[in-house]
This record gives sequence, structure tokens and C-alpha cells, in this order.
Amino acid sequence: MADAATLKQLNLQKIRNAFLEGEPFSKTELAEKTGLSFPTVGKIIDEMVNSHQLQIVGMRNSSGGRCSRIYQYNPDFRNAIALILEGPRLDWFVLDSLGMTKNQGRIEIESDSDVFDTLAGLLLQARRQEPSLCGFCLGIAANTNGETVQQSFEYPQLKGINLLKELECVSGLKGSLGNDMWISAEGCWQRCRMNDQTTLISFYLGSCGFGSSFVIGGKTLKGAHQVAGEIELLPWIRKEGLNMNAWPETLPKAILHCILTYAIITDPDFIQLYTHPFFIQHFDEIQTQLNTCFTGVQPPVLLLSDDFRADYEIGLSRRAMQLMNAMESSL
Repeated sequence: MADAATLKQLNLQKIRNAFLEGEPFSKTELAEKTGLSFPTVGKIIDEMVNSHQLQIVGMRNSSGGRCSRIYQYNPDFRNAIALILEGPRLDWFVLDSLGMTKNQGRIEIESDSDVFDTLAGLLLQARRQEPSLCGFCLGIAANTNGETVQQSFEYPQLKGINLLKELECVSGLKGSLGNDMWISAEGCWQRCRMNDQTTLISFYLGSCGFGSSFVIGGKTLKGAHQVAGEIELLPWIRKEGLNMNAWPETLPKAILHCILTYAIITDPDFIQLYTHPFFIQHFDEIQTQLNTCFTGVQPPVLLLSDDFRADYEIGLSRRAMQLMNAMESSL
């Protein structure tokens, strides 16, 4: 049986989840929606108003003839900033407590030595402009373990740095760090409403090279050493020199073999190629080879998707919401 503190936290989360749908409620309506008693709802609502999580937004007639106060979640109770670092660009957007974008922008990084200072400067500026800012989520085109940059061909000056800790220290904000393919995989899983049995492999050709990600059994696979999907670590892939601005006319055998090997090892439901002229040009060839490898059984569904950026932003937003919710749960 749950103790009083645990039970209160569970009840608080039920009420918060109801408000996070964006609708206003009276105490009576909220009790009906959550199944909690009116006194329990009333006490929690009063505490949330006092902590500025909720706002009183009006009055509504009730069945008893008395007017009831209407409450709505305060979108500015907490804010978080999401950052996307790829090549010489740093894109960012600020989310409110309901997951809506408040502000966004792009910074061009002038030199490699300016990367950390640009990240730190943006976080400090955002904190000055957004008093409710409580955290950041950074996606980077590099191999990380969630804290430290383990390998980066694009940002060698960051290799070995505990980037999460350094940015948290300089900004005073709680943070989250992940590589671009992991985060986009999380976003794709949410966008497509995949179930917990779905297996998906994605391939992307970006400014920093050839990358991939795995969603296996509904979960993003990162590996024991956080390098799952880091195809550019393979020397024979790296020497092909592929990126979003440079690719060969013919499909390199190393790339084809990589896709086919991943397919046979994981036997996925879907293989997603994020749209790029290189993948469009060789889509039929890849499909033919997949059919050959899976002779006698149904091959994975091969997809072309224009949604890499959308998946990336959804994944970052999901992490930002988890970060804000975790902080609210600790109140």
C-alpha cells in the first residue's frame, strides 16, 4: 500500500496530467475527470494555485446554483529551451509548460573555438529573458554518453569534455544532452505512435555525415558504450566522405552492405531513409537488395521520410517536457 506522500504525489500527477491537456476545469469537473474525491482535488488545487502552477481564469455556473472558479495551468510556470547544434548552426526554441513554442531563433557560429561560448552565451541570455526558464535540452551531431562528448568529427574541440556538466555549471540550469539520431528516433516513435513491439531503423545523411538510429521493442537502442548507430566510426564508411552536400552518383557497396546488415541483424518492421537526393536516387536499388536478402519472408517496409527535422524537434520537446515535469514532481 502506498504511503501518504506517495499517494499525494500520484494524485498530484493525475491532476497535472489533466491540466496539461490544455483545458480549464472547475474543482468539481476535475474530480469527475480524475476520479479523485472533491476534498482531495480541492486541497491539491489550492496548493497549485499558491505555487503559481495554476491560474484562476474565470467563473462558471454550477448545478448547485453557486458559481465555481475555473482553473487553468499556468504556461509560464516553467519554461525550457531546446537547442540543436549541427555544423556551424545553433537553432533554438523555448517551450512553455504546455509544450508550446514561445520563441525561437538561429545563431551562426563563426569559428570552431566559439562553439562552447556560443552555447553558454545563449543559455545565459535566455535565462535573463525568461525568468521561468528551468532547464535546457541539447541535441548535438556527436557521439555522447549523455554527458560527455566521446567522439565528434565536426567538433573535435569538444571531445572528452563533460559538456552537460559544464553548461549546467555556467548557466545554473538543469540540462539534458543527446546525439541527433537518438533524439530524432525518440521523436519518430512518438510522432508515429509506435507500440512497444515496433522495431525501426533510420538512416540520415546530414552535414556531419552518415548516421543511423534504432528503435527496438519501442525503445531507443544506445548500446553499452553509447555508440549504437554511429556508422561514421567505421573506417570504411568514414572514407566514403558522404554528407548532405557531397555524395557519389553510384551507391557505394559499403553503404549498401551496412543497410542490409543492419536489416538482417535486427529484422525491423520499418527501415526509414530520411529524404535526401542520395536516398531518393538509390531507393529502388536498396529495395531490390532487401527483397533478395529476405527471400521467402516479408521484407521490412522501406520508407522515405521528410520528417527528420520534425522528429528531432519532437524528441527534444519530449525531453524538455520530461525535464520540467520531473522538476515539478519534486516540489
